[in-house]
Amino acid sequence: MKEYILKNGKKLVIKLAEEKDAEGLLIHINQAGRETDFLGFGKEGYDKNVEQEKAVIKSFTPKNFMLVAVIDGEIIASCSIGSREERVRLKHMGNLGICVQKKAWGLGVGNYLMEYVLEKAKEGGLTKVNLDVRVDNEKAIHLYEKFGFEKEGTIKKCLLIDGIYYDNYIMGREV
Repeated sequence: MKEYILKNGKKLVIKLAEEKDAEGLLIHINQAGRETDFLGFGKEGYDKNVEQEKAVIKSFTPKNFMLVAVIDGEIIASCSIGSREERVRLKHMGNLGICVQKKAWGLGVGNYLMEYVLEKAKEGGLTKVNLDVRVDNEKAIHLYEKFGFEKEGTIKKCLLIDGIYYDNYIMGREV
């Protein structure tokens, strides 16, 4: 667990997700999905219930985990690493996903999450972290480049939102 003071003076706590966070995590994810089309899910919601989310959290390992960012007892952001631990040739690599609610944009939450998630990924034995991001999500791309991620390719027509296709960059870095 880490604590930070944000630009607005509020205390931010970032910690590993626990089963007791499942309901708050789903509320957070669904809220964020309503606020932006830059995520892999949107206003249609996230397809899990509390018990399913608890089962996912219970299955976490040092190479498959989620961090939650909490302000005043409310989860306002999350960041996860997922790896293919069962695959010998892939288990060194993790895929990163980050989700920050609009009310926390511009406060430094994304920076703190990136810093901590990369630290935990390295501690867990990962040597490479990848992510994908919509090519028009300039703020996220800037954040990822700030943390050493480089564009490694493009997935054409990766997302389909309201009948429109969007391309994603694949970005990666060693940890």
